[in-house]
Amino acid sequence: MKGLILAGGFAKRLGPIGAELPKAMLVAEGDTILNHLIRKLEAEKIEPIISTNKKFENYFKGYKNVLVEPAMAEGEKLGAVSAIDYAIKQLKINEDLLVVCVDNYFSSSLKGFVSSYTGELLVGVYYVGQRPDMKAEEMATVKFEGSERYPPPKQSFLITDFKEKVKPPLSEYVGVGIYVLPKRVFPVLDKFCKMKKQDAPGFFIQHLLEQGEKVGGYLFSGEWYDISHKTYLQAFRDARLVKSDDRYVVCDKALGKSLVLSITILHAGKQTSGHSHPVAEVYFFVEGEGEIELDGRRQRVKSKDVIPIKPNQFHRVYNTSDRELIFVCAFEKYGERG
Repeated sequence: MKGLILAGGFAKRLGPIGAELPKAMLVAEGDTILNHLIRKLEAEKIEPIISTNKKFENYFKGYKNVLVEPAMAEGEKLGAVSAIDYAIKQLKINEDLLVVCVDNYFSSSLKGFVSSYTGELLVGVYYVGQRPDMKAEEMATVKFEGSERYPPPKQSFLITDFKEKVKPPLSEYVGVGIYVLPKRVFPVLDKFCKMKKQDAPGFFIQHLLEQGEKVGGYLFSGEWYDISHKTYLQAFRDARLVKSDDRYVVCDKALGKSLVLSITILHAGKQTSGHSHPVAEVYFFVEGEGEIELDGRRQRVKSKDVIPIKPNQFHRVYNTSDRELIFVCAFEKYGERG
């Protein structure tokens, strides 16, 4: 079995952040989403293949088995299903394929999911009934024997219905963008793409069910979320891009007439310019680790640290790690930023 990580999207839901940085490189729980997925695949002795696009190709230069689609913009990209078909053809894959969308963070391993595979198409499932921040009708929902309650009778089950974004949802169980495709469905996949059907993976699952294919489900436990749903990223969907270079991505969002909320994604090994200004501000470090300099003194910072900065106090942030350092700051307007 091979593993295909779909990382070719342009993250429109993340506004200016998604335009400047691939979701694969966003940090969650101490590491990039991509690195989490690679480790989970390798733990099951599954070779990872990364599918990305031409625009963000440079972010993946340090990784093995990278397939670059020619797209430079949203309108040129392959959809998720077509990207799978493209990878199968380009790499001449002739074995079962575990596919995972790079949006996914999940705390559990892939061991139970892989062990439950019996040769039928397999879909990863998660229960969102106790998560008010996740709306089932905005996701792909599934129906199976016992899906009207939690926990279900079994962790593995046959799916009887699967629908993308329907209201009311089929249940409070959602597909999480993790699949195992048996190689025998590759010709069906190719035909589906040629028919120019809707290209989200859920529509292909629906198509297979309609064709009489058996589709299994496996319930993931622990934590799961789509990185696009993180509140600190959602807050900047309509922000203004202030800076983007080899050091960092900076976006600002005005809150009323006097308050500004700003996010900085500081790249590995880089540092901010350093400055002082006449207003106080507060830095909230949300992901990663590094150091902050305050009036010449440096101290370590990491996820969940809060650093108040006094008026006219010089400050500079250093990313001392090999992954992104992300922090949010709030301050009063005191002039135009560059």
